[in-house]
Amino acid sequence: MKKEAIVKFYQTYKLSIFPAVVALSSLVLIIFVIYPQTVKLITNQKVEGEILGKAKVLEAKAQTLADYDPQDLKEKLDFALSAYPADKDLPYTIGLLQQITAQSGFNVVAMNLGTAPIKSEGQGYSLKLEILGPHHLLPSLLSKIENSARLMRVSSLDVATGREVQGATISLNIEVLYAAPPAEFGTVDSPLPQLSEKDEEVIAKLTRVGAISPPIPTQLGPRGKVNPFE
Repeated sequence: MKKEAIVKFYQTYKLSIFPAVVALSSLVLIIFVIYPQTVKLITNQKVEGEILGKAKVLEAKAQTLADYDPQDLKEKLDFALSAYPADKDLPYTIGLLQQITAQSGFNVVAMNLGTAPIKSEGQGYSLKLEILGPHHLLPSLLSKIENSARLMRVSSLDVATGREVQGATISLNIEVLYAAPPAEFGTVDSPLPQLSEKDEEVIAKLTRVGAISPPIPTQLGPRGKVNPFE
């Protein structure tokens, strides 16, 4: 009886059963085979494109680095760090100011760390410098300080003229700037930064200043007792 019912059902709906089975099979094939493979193919193509893009960036970066002169880059970095160091570099700054004041015809009476906050942006500290010398040479001294091999600026000054016509006691507040190096330098595949024309001009100016400035000793003077065994 059941067999006859099945045969009758098949004879009645045979024109619809086959298309339904084909449609259901196709749907199963699409969901479980074709769609996952298509998604995987698209993902692989996307990954491949990203890899090719990174490879092109790395090739261009490697070519740019190969064209650089390591010695030239080192010199530029040294001049930049000398003018705008990563730390306070207090001994060098003190030595430089002593040298500039002596070359300008002034005597250093006292030099202390200032207490007033700096007006310039960024990190820095102030030095209070008291000097004695001809007041008519003061403009030259100020110019040498602000155009020296170290990034400094005179924020204020006070001139007290003494009895001598050519002598004056001068108090200077000097702002000295520095900046910590960047914590992040970008990823390996990030574009290589380029020095702009303005950057090159600044480096050239620092090079000229550094070339005419003699080295400053970091040791300010003998400390402690002399070794009796030498």
